[in-house]
Amino acid sequence: MKKLFLILTVLAVLGTSCEKFLGVDETNPNQASAVPASLVMPAALNNTAILTVTPGNYAFIYEWHGCWAISGGYSQDANMTQYNILNSHFQNNWANSYLNIQNYDYIIQNSTTSKQKPWRAMAEIMKAYVFQYLVDCWGNVPYSEANMADKGILKPKYDDQKVVYEDLVARLDTAMNLIATMPADAEEPGDNDIIYHGDMTLWAKFANTLKLRILMNQSDMADRASYISTNIATTASVGYLAAGEGAMSNPGYVQSTGKMNPFWERFYKQDGSQQADGLGYFVPNQDACDFLNANSDPRRLRFFAAYSGTLIQGNYFGAALLNLPSVTSKLGPGLLQAYNQSSPIMSDFEALFIQAEAAQRGFITGDAKALYESAVTQSILYMGGAQGTEADAATYLAQAKANVSFDASPDKIKAIITQKWMALNGIAAMPIWDDYRRTGFPDFIHFSQDPARLSDTPPVRLLYPQYEINTNNDNVILQGTINQFTSKIFWQNR
Repeated sequence: MKKLFLILTVLAVLGTSCEKFLGVDETNPNQASAVPASLVMPAALNNTAILTVTPGNYAFIYEWHGCWAISGGYSQDANMTQYNILNSHFQNNWANSYLNIQNYDYIIQNSTTSKQKPWRAMAEIMKAYVFQYLVDCWGNVPYSEANMADKGILKPKYDDQKVVYEDLVARLDTAMNLIATMPADAEEPGDNDIIYHGDMTLWAKFANTLKLRILMNQSDMADRASYISTNIATTASVGYLAAGEGAMSNPGYVQSTGKMNPFWERFYKQDGSQQADGLGYFVPNQDACDFLNANSDPRRLRFFAAYSGTLIQGNYFGAALLNLPSVTSKLGPGLLQAYNQSSPIMSDFEALFIQAEAAQRGFITGDAKALYESAVTQSILYMGGAQGTEADAATYLAQAKANVSFDASPDKIKAIITQKWMALNGIAAMPIWDDYRRTGFPDFIHFSQDPARLSDTPPVRLLYPQYEINTNNDNVILQGTINQFTSKIFWQNR
């Protein structure tokens, strides 16, 4: 496997470091004119992982939706607890997403031969992955004209979010077709593919599962059932990610500053000591603790560390009175496993929950209960620990409790989404936000307790970045007046 120092060298060459800030309408003057896809791909995949797992990027979702809170002794961000989203917030998420896409565009544009189909297919898949995040955060975004400053497009138009979503589905179909038609002498990605190490069958299944995720986000829309069914049918033979097949990125993390797993490094230094304000700042949300405690969940001491004996306790986000650190849990060893733990792009349990929902809704064939139980089981195995076995998962699922036992759950979709919420706590933030916005589950969350909050429920979207307003204002204005509480993403049917 390539070592991380090589990847970071390529990042410097191509200007895609997540610390770099360029707008969607800018060209990087330092970009090399010809770099092989085999070197660009690991850098691009690594940056996607940095974007999605670094806590600072999407921790607001964990805070807003009952997963994490802030420890006593720290000042809570009033803008976040009050849902007072500003245009200056999350600008790096926007800019670094487009920089990441620029690398995938480079690979697509420079992988035109039949032998290069693996590189193009992977880049098409990952471009769709990153664009889904952009749409789910901001709605209409630059798409068809994005990253075209070299063609003289300095102020890219904004495309309709529904149109973008539909094109992402088509893009994923293209990727699966590229994989299906690869010649025998196609280039072997090998370890330059830091997710599946060149296994293109798994890449096709990942593409199809990502496609299913995009389609399931639209499943509560009354007029989309036919569209969803038709598009699922076109690639049904490809299949979906199964247990043990999650898309996990690992460039070869080493125990050195700036080269460890980015989630881990937010909390620990290379010598294993804690980062300043690392584990002391984020604590469990009491909603997550209550769910784990009430259901005798074998993951309870893996998601969160006991503050005494086997007791876990957190805070409510935005509460005026916060528990003292001495009686508050910290993020646990199931989330923070090691400096070289892989970064989940899409875990196998997320993939299985998506399939369980699709099966329960009748969009795919399959046993919804079996898929649900497999998803929960894989989550328990991932979290590990003394109670992280298949037998422990079976015991847990056998409890006659709603939202635990599939059979005992009167609302199967609610059970699937609630268990998915728990499983993705600290693993994948965006699906948690998406699921709540489209289904309303989990339905027991204590949202911000700040009395100065602007709404009783969290925002449904982000506001366009100030940088974009400064440089592409004519096109931003065309999107109309945006409100973080009422300007819903198109698939929200609530």
